[in-house]
Amino acid sequence: MKKIHLSRRGLALVMLAALSVVSVASAGNMPLPSSEATASITVRDLKKHLSFLASDELGGRYTLSSSSAVAARYLASQLEYYGYKGAARDGSFFQKVPIGTRTVHTDQTGITLNTGADKKEFKYAEDFASQSPVGANVSGGLVFVGYGISSPANKHDDYSGLDVKGKVVVLLLGVPESLQDVKLEEHEQGEKAAIAHGAAGMIIIAPRFLHQWEQIKRFIGRERAGLPPPSSTAGKDFPTFMAGPPLVKALAEAMGKAEAYLAESSGNLLKPATIPGTVELKMSVSAKDTPVAQNVVGILEGADPALKDQYVVFSAHYDHLETRNGQVFNGADDDGSGTVAVLEIAEALATGPRSKRSVLIIFHTGEEMGLLGSQFNTDYEPVVPLEKLVANFNIDMIGRSRPEGDTKPSNREMTDKDSVYVIGADKLSTELHQINEQTNKDTVRLRFDYTYNDENHPARFYYRSDHYHYAKHGIPIIFYFTGVHEDYHRPTDDVEKIDFEKIERITRMVFATGWRVANLDHRLVVDKKPAVRQ
Repeated sequence: MKKIHLSRRGLALVMLAALSVVSVASAGNMPLPSSEATASITVRDLKKHLSFLASDELGGRYTLSSSSAVAARYLASQLEYYGYKGAARDGSFFQKVPIGTRTVHTDQTGITLNTGADKKEFKYAEDFASQSPVGANVSGGLVFVGYGISSPANKHDDYSGLDVKGKVVVLLLGVPESLQDVKLEEHEQGEKAAIAHGAAGMIIIAPRFLHQWEQIKRFIGRERAGLPPPSSTAGKDFPTFMAGPPLVKALAEAMGKAEAYLAESSGNLLKPATIPGTVELKMSVSAKDTPVAQNVVGILEGADPALKDQYVVFSAHYDHLETRNGQVFNGADDDGSGTVAVLEIAEALATGPRSKRSVLIIFHTGEEMGLLGSQFNTDYEPVVPLEKLVANFNIDMIGRSRPEGDTKPSNREMTDKDSVYVIGADKLSTELHQINEQTNKDTVRLRFDYTYNDENHPARFYYRSDHYHYAKHGIPIIFYFTGVHEDYHRPTDDVEKIDFEKIERITRMVFATGWRVANLDHRLVVDKKPAVRQ
């Protein structure tokens, strides 16, 4: 049976590859959008929209500000003018996103590690962090559970032979090499597995991020914004902490190991074991609701009765940063550039013949707070069932070009006037990647730079914009990006520095690629598994 199973799997892969080759071979013969539709994407309109959205009067479009609501109203009015219908549950263009804040009281928060011979204190936002802080007062024994994976189906159980009831488990973020190509269920790892085995709390060690700890600390504020845990989420009050280098070193010493044993162990299979000593976890947190934020969502119905129940998604985030000390963080590039590009794509799609499939336009909110708007639309209340989404084209920062002769270190990752970073196109669908390549050759002929598509690149941009929440559900995505620069997240990210000719070229190319996907005679072939953020 095993040999037969492998043979069928191999045959299936060959057939998928063949289908992909056939599909892509014909991509160059696929029709492009009408010249009228393409011509509707103009420098003039891009500049008109961005001059309003990135103006001082809008105060930076901070997620929880009244100016963000003004920006949302502007985007919705444009979609309505183009002929879109509101996609929210109430029929409007505004999908309400319930964001709340949690404030950590650092004077009442800390971790105490007692190994008998030694007692050490660790501070929040210095030695450890918590992504979604919850109140905690837990004390007990410590158990190292490797990667914290309990998957009988894959004959791997880090909890085997261990008693973790009422104790704090310590685990590595990631999976061992032996499980790299295996799809693990959510309940087989992380918090859910720890809770199922009776643990009282969890300390995570993330080797990948330890060398970036000084940067991470700058983003660990006392006040954190987030979505409420889904009502079905087990462990919504389960205390979970991420260890910084000082705590990792202390835990390794308690195990009788060098710091590198835990800090440089990604992929290595380490033996679970009880850690001598006890730990006390204390966290004092107060929570409050905030004004409701909103995604702006619109639908343009497809022309084919058999295919209009499938959707191609175009997205950008329209929020930016809060005004501080009288300085406005206009966010012309981040992500005003992507927002106006998607707005122009929305108009182009409504100009001329309709695509066979329907189109979902979504301007996400809360991206700067941790991809909250896209998370809400995928993990909480999707405006369109996820199984109906064929692909997501996400645009985040496409407005800048590095001038010739610019040698500033802060601008070294910015692309030139003819280049754009393409991220994620081949992560799930080889066919999508090749259609994107072919369409670029058939249209604007930009230079695609795949630097950030490398899974091992430390910037990890694939996991840092809204497309990720779609990709993790198996929806093929492409993320278009022109690079960070000296004005990134600064009050100097202004309209005057935008290369509108470049935005026009990128926008026309993304439109044409999405148009082709929306008119395929088959659904995109998905031949790869979703990558999981670690």
